[in-house]
Amino acid sequence: MPKSVVICEKSSQAKELKVALGSKYGQILPASGHILTLKEPGEVRDEWDGKKHAWSAGLMWPGEFYPKKPVQRTQSLLSAIRSAISDADEVIIATDCDREGQLIGDEILEYLRFNGKVKRAMFTATDPVSLRTAFDNLEDNAVYHGRYMAGQAREQADQTTNLSLTRTASAVMKKPGTKGAIGIGRVKSPTLGIVCKRELEILNFKPQDMFEVDADTEVENGTFKLSCSKMPASVLKEIEKEEAEVEEDDLAEGEEALQEQDSLRGKIMDKRIADGLVAAAKGHEGPLNAKFEKKRQGPPKLFDLTALSAACGSRFGWAGDHTLAIAQSLYAAPHHILTYPRGEAQYLPENEIPNVPEMVKRLLRMPPYNQHGELLAKPQVRKGKSGHFSDAGLKGFSHYAIIPNINAPKAFHEVWPHLSSDQQKMFDLVAKQYLAAMAPDFEYRQTTVAMTVPWRGHNWSFKNSGRVPLVPGWKEILGSAPAKPGEQNDFPQIKNGETAKITDAKIRTVTTRPPARYTPSSLEKVMKEAWRLVDDPKHKARLKEATGIGTAATRGEVIKGLLDQKQLMMAGKSIKPTTGGLKLYEALVQACPNVVDPGRTAIWETIFDMVESGKMTAMEALDKINAMTEKEIANIRSSSVQIEIGSAGKPTPKMVKAAKSIAERKKIKLPPGTIGDSTKCRAFLEEHLGQAKKNADGSKGVYPPSEKQMTLAQNLADRSGKDIPEEAMKSSKELSAWIDKAMKAAPPRPPSEKQLAFAQKLAEENNKELTDAIKNDMKKCSAFIDDHMGKGKKSESAGPAM
Repeated sequence: MPKSVVICEKSSQAKELKVALGSKYGQILPASGHILTLKEPGEVRDEWDGKKHAWSAGLMWPGEFYPKKPVQRTQSLLSAIRSAISDADEVIIATDCDREGQLIGDEILEYLRFNGKVKRAMFTATDPVSLRTAFDNLEDNAVYHGRYMAGQAREQADQTTNLSLTRTASAVMKKPGTKGAIGIGRVKSPTLGIVCKRELEILNFKPQDMFEVDADTEVENGTFKLSCSKMPASVLKEIEKEEAEVEEDDLAEGEEALQEQDSLRGKIMDKRIADGLVAAAKGHEGPLNAKFEKKRQGPPKLFDLTALSAACGSRFGWAGDHTLAIAQSLYAAPHHILTYPRGEAQYLPENEIPNVPEMVKRLLRMPPYNQHGELLAKPQVRKGKSGHFSDAGLKGFSHYAIIPNINAPKAFHEVWPHLSSDQQKMFDLVAKQYLAAMAPDFEYRQTTVAMTVPWRGHNWSFKNSGRVPLVPGWKEILGSAPAKPGEQNDFPQIKNGETAKITDAKIRTVTTRPPARYTPSSLEKVMKEAWRLVDDPKHKARLKEATGIGTAATRGEVIKGLLDQKQLMMAGKSIKPTTGGLKLYEALVQACPNVVDPGRTAIWETIFDMVESGKMTAMEALDKINAMTEKEIANIRSSSVQIEIGSAGKPTPKMVKAAKSIAERKKIKLPPGTIGDSTKCRAFLEEHLGQAKKNADGSKGVYPPSEKQMTLAQNLADRSGKDIPEEAMKSSKELSAWIDKAMKAAPPRPPSEKQLAFAQKLAEENNKELTDAIKNDMKKCSAFIDDHMGKGKKSESAGPAM
């Protein structure tokens, strides 16, 4: 009788397979993830042995695939598989169905030189029904040979490129006397870039005041408040036309030279406009446009590891690795009350739907949830990508969303008392998310009230809205967040079209704030959604399909590695770059910007897709990637930057004295290692001395100017007849300072033809003459218009561009 053996990815998978299949398909043997690894460079070529020779710059590609060797700790697993397949006729690979799972199964059989038949079991869920269905429909493993080779190409490319760039950067850029490597990686370096870009945004941020007008409004049945926070679209069109006419950015005096935030577009940034609008609004009477809509909102998605980490980080302050550790402890023995925690899908397979009544019933037996029995008497199942059960949504994923495990050996309410505090917190989060997904929609009434105030030939919209809950639905389980501004407003009885009067109006000043630093959990979320940071549409789409950079299981480790290598540091609960990390990022932006660009992963993934589809061999893919890497190495080798990353010995006496003084003054304890490690000491000083004391080594954040900033600078240079300094052309911060000075020194900007014509019209109506200063200075012309608006024969049909 033919002998078959099943190889799966991990011991827990083996147990699930044994429960579902018994011994029908023969012995079931687990790996432990990758039980084979690539040999180190020094094991392939003596000159690459870092213990014998100093690191040098160059491509560490041996000309063929790096050979593999067993992972020491998993020797027994490999031996068991070797023994089992030695006389087998057929092997069934039952690892995860993604590229890494295919690589894990195939590389074992190739290493052990198995020559029999190989079948493939493909499944995205590990319940007995899914597993039996997969084994009833086994496929020829040769169908997935391209996926295996794509996995091989990824593994070989990562080792070659990451090690080559790390050794090159360490040999060329590392400041003499510093310890540790300058680590560069396909996932690591773009993650550093994400943090550094945010830090530079914070360092270069200049607060701006925006003005909103609040109007006390009266109707027959009472009073309420309306607000105007944006200029009318017709005004924005005039501004855009004005900018096109003069061919330069219309930046008001005193505003930041570079306006990068689209959210400011249309905001009222000029107080004179707000003052005028207040005057126009007071006493105005007009009809109300009132809308009353009954709306409903479905429950949120189920958790994947990234979403769970974000929730735990936000609520409990947990780091990503702690979240994963707690989830793993609930998944593994002895509890087994959570499903696999490392997946990236937020859907359940549709064959899980029959389990819903029993799952809800078991969860409602727990004291924290039995109060929701009436709400969940008839659980609501939502299918499709907009719901929670979707086979299409699981396409390409090995594991479904994290939910309570209906196949747990003990009932949830029996296990609950034996869980630690952190385990209870996590299970509570996951259980509530599942129950909420089966609860009715949240229903509410949305009221939106608006009226227009005519001023300067435009209709300015004053609005307010309120949300009144009608049916709490799933929010009864998850709770309601605090009401947002404008929600749950108590409006008097209002009729659509009735006349309202503005009895008073006031200006409210809103000052912009710099963006917040990332926390570990929010950084993991940005890594998953890194496609949002990529401009190229094809790369954006491919990166979105690949769920960003890194995986749910590795992102926390990547962040931890950057912290350990002193490229990043913690500032309270947030993450920021170290001085050396920021300097490394700036050096890489200049030398090889693609290394810190998340889009690099999309380029690689596109190449691996071609390998999987058979359009390119794995060796051709590596040749292509290695050619890119050689260019990056050459650019790094030409760099003259010296970077201090890692432990640099003891801090100077002056640094120690300053640190002790701060600790004494603020009555805080010095963090461990502050006195003995200059990196930790500098980090402490940077955190507590503020902006003026940052960058103790004299370095400054250097970020290339944007195209808009360069355009404005060139226009100012042309107008003033002055050259832009070469140093300013390289730094956004330096160029911003030059622009500020140039704007003050530059000749007045002339008014547009439309603005001048309107001013001339007002002058004639008021028997005034336009002076040369008004004719040649846009600001003076604008001031003249403001002073004479409403005097003489006021025209409502025309107005200046604002």
